[in-house]
Amino acid sequence: MPITTETTTSIDTTKRPFWLNPQYGFYLPVTLIAGLLLLFPTTTLALLSQFTQFSLDYFDSQFIQFSSLLLLSATVICFSPIGRIRLGGNEALTEFSFMSWMAMLFTAGMGSGLIFWGVAEPVYHYVNPPAFLQQSFSSVPGALAITHFHWGLHAWAIYAMAGLVMAWFAYNKQRSLRVSASFSADKPKWLNIIDLLAVVAIIFGIAGTFANTIALIQTGVEQALGLDIGSLVFRIGMILVIAALFTLSSLAGLNNGIKRLSQFNSLFMVAMLVLVIALVDPLNTLQLTLESTLHYIKLLPKMSFGVGQPEQWSQGWTVIYLVWWIAWAPFVGPFIARISKGRSIRQFLSCTILLPTITSIIWFSAFGGSVLTQPYASTIMDAVNQQYTLGLFSFFEQMPLGALLSAAALLLLVTFLITSADSSIYIASLLTGNDTRDAKILWSIILIAITIALVSINDVDLNKQVAIVGAIPFTLVLSLQVIFWIRDVLKH
Repeated sequence: MPITTETTTSIDTTKRPFWLNPQYGFYLPVTLIAGLLLLFPTTTLALLSQFTQFSLDYFDSQFIQFSSLLLLSATVICFSPIGRIRLGGNEALTEFSFMSWMAMLFTAGMGSGLIFWGVAEPVYHYVNPPAFLQQSFSSVPGALAITHFHWGLHAWAIYAMAGLVMAWFAYNKQRSLRVSASFSADKPKWLNIIDLLAVVAIIFGIAGTFANTIALIQTGVEQALGLDIGSLVFRIGMILVIAALFTLSSLAGLNNGIKRLSQFNSLFMVAMLVLVIALVDPLNTLQLTLESTLHYIKLLPKMSFGVGQPEQWSQGWTVIYLVWWIAWAPFVGPFIARISKGRSIRQFLSCTILLPTITSIIWFSAFGGSVLTQPYASTIMDAVNQQYTLGLFSFFEQMPLGALLSAAALLLLVTFLITSADSSIYIASLLTGNDTRDAKILWSIILIAITIALVSINDVDLNKQVAIVGAIPFTLVLSLQVIFWIRDVLKH
């Protein structure tokens, strides 16, 4: 689907290798950082962590307020006449069916995170509740409500507004599908720095998720086989195998690779969710879903406009989550923009925000909520307190068909990781104006290098901090994009 010639490649790669073209500046900074991480992982990761912690200390409330403002903006737009405008104009047709569209945006935007945190996060909040949860909310629905806040409306509003801005300028203003195109139709060279910031946010955001997922896969394999394989060699081996798969998927293209894997993931995920609900207690899951949703609605005003208490808890969970969503926005945004031509702004925003949020609420209620209402809850709590990655597979050990569920979770972790990673490589290539095979392979290598540095330390909380390194400067870019979009759409 052509947007402009720049959406595929803007250079003549037949005359010289892509690394000798003037856009080499895109690759050099990220390659340098990846090299430092490989050569000096402990020192480099410590410096990056200090930078993110400094930003969280000084701008924690601003990050929360910014995401809340995006959610309010999306709500107003949906109910305004602007919502009737079609992306691409009144005659624009959709390229993908509704189900394929939803499958691709959901698996790109969330993916393995639901598997990783499905049990661990609600259980952790139940065992270690922040002060405001102890004072005002009942325990199990309250722990779920906090989790819903981290994975619900705010998260998807960030994605939706990032995608809307890019889709508008690409389809309604005939610009390229690049972050910098939101600021000018003339494409001055200095705007390349905007695309570079977006790519840095993408690569680090995916690398943090990649490293955490590898840790969970290792735990699952250890528990399934009853072996201690906690070596760096195993983790690096898993990275290389998965990297080969997502590189092949990325080279296969949007329709042959990402689309088909996304459809498989969505169907497989629904099947696993239904099986867990059936094996535990369907009525209990329904009750927890309803109660936690009410708690979530009640919690929204408390968490949407400032840092909760204690401050350290809020920075380590709420703030870092919201910034992590911003880290993924420069690749999820253009990706869902790319697949959303022909849809109205109202449909785009409402479906992108509401449907994944509802799915997440059901998922966490079925997994984390079920755990907390079962006789074996204390066993899972001890496991999560020991290590986040132990929660999911400890839960499956207590269930009928536990071995089958563990195998299904491992497969989903791998396939979700592939779809997220190959989507990010696809968008990194698009943002840098070069979607050749060599360019995609280079971005894959850079992503692998950063992930290997992270798994050499193997610290889940550190991975979260490093994942948001690129998102901190990109927050300013996203806010300016929205301002430029509002100014442009009001002239429409």
